[in-house]
Amino acid sequence: MSTRGCIARLKARAPPAFEGVYHHWDSYPSGLGQALYRLWNGHFRMNTEAMLHELIDRHPAGWSTVVERSFDQTPGFSMDERGDRPQCYCHGERSESGWRVTDENAAASGVEYAYAFDGARMLILGSFIKDGSKMVGLFGSGDELAEWAVIAEVTLDGPEPDWEAIDELSATRPPTTTPSAHRASPVR
Repeated sequence: MSTRGCIARLKARAPPAFEGVYHHWDSYPSGLGQALYRLWNGHFRMNTEAMLHELIDRHPAGWSTVVERSFDQTPGFSMDERGDRPQCYCHGERSESGWRVTDENAAASGVEYAYAFDGARMLILGSFIKDGSKMVGLFGSGDELAEWAVIAEVTLDGPEPDWEAIDELSATRPPTTTPSAHRASPVR
């Protein structure tokens, strides 16, 4: 499913501010959120800077998808469409130039979720329209007035969250107060 997202570095918590790269497919929490949690704990061996360097700095045009793809252990692995490897927009046939996705331009561009990293924590942010419902965008088209709110905060070195519960939480705008423990980290 084409649910647009962003893999980012957290710039500020309140209001949420981030900067990163675009991610096209399956960017809802049980897709991209789960994939990022597992990449951090697996392939990137709990090294946030190494993960963000690879996913953001080395691939500034962003990603078609990293969900259900494997990163092999070979340094400098290719980002082509062979097998189940991640597919970026900057290498191979696409060779697109970079685009920085931020809290200021993401919602207007159709980005629905942002995964912003701060050390061993991942904030799952959602874009919400004024009536409190989830903003649903199309590629290149969204709601420039949508606001970002924290749906959940995941402790990456903690137990894996219940991703489907986080998906359910993302349907409506959370309260503007600090998220509760349940909202912040549903655990299986």
